[in-house]
Amino acid sequence: GSLSRIEMLDLTNNILTGSIPSVLGALVNAAVLVRGNAMITDQHNSDKISPLSVCSNVPGFDLFHDPSWCPPERNLLREFYREAKGQEWTNSTGWVGEFNSHCEWHGVGCNKEGQVVHLILGNGGLSGRISDAIGNITGLEIVDLHDNNLKGSIPRVIGNLSNLLSLIISFNELTGEIPAEFANLSKLELLHIHENRLQGTVPHLVLKGQNDSSFIADCGSPSDFNTPMNCPSCTMCCNAKHECDVM
Repeated sequence: GSLSRIEMLDLTNNILTGSIPSVLGALVNAAVLVRGNAMITDQHNSDKISPLSVCSNVPGFDLFHDPSWCPPERNLLREFYREAKGQEWTNSTGWVGEFNSHCEWHGVGCNKEGQVVHLILGNGGLSGRISDAIGNITGLEIVDLHDNNLKGSIPRVIGNLSNLLSLIISFNELTGEIPAEFANLSKLELLHIHENRLQGTVPHLVLKGQNDSSFIADCGSPSDFNTPMNCPSCTMCCNAKHECDVM
């Protein structure tokens, strides 16, 4: 409790060594200054990162905007974890560690540059909502969140994922309409949005390499609603009886 009332912690230009302690994550209202210490300047420490709790909870941390110490995508994934109730997931290996790379977290895949390209968490006990943070993980190519208990609307910012090839969010409890921004997903090859509670008209999409199972939505009859989802671009439509037909 007393740590949360600290407004300034200046440890600059000392000879502190080792790792940045995770206890500093409690200083949510403080300016935390650590530059000029051996723990920062030592070349043998160059592969270390700051504790996740510090990078995600302490905006006054002086290395907050240094991607080598606070990787931005690690913070974004942490926000995704919070909003999807990560503490209830069936497998959250790595997601609660303070110092491990986010590329080692369960369901996360990175390219050789360390950029997140895969988020594969199907049938993993996810609930809550899909965080808007996902729209800022711009290297994403595959997002698979099928067979979970995700609720709420689909974030419009998914339309920012210009590298997205595959989006599978079927078998959840998502509501609302498909964002118009999905029309921006020019590289998309696979889109599964069926077995949700979505309504309205789906934006026109022509998927690359399209086949019968490329684009599936709840656009069949009978519907759980007065009128089925309108999806002229769909390759397959499913109905309230869980039957799916090629269009």
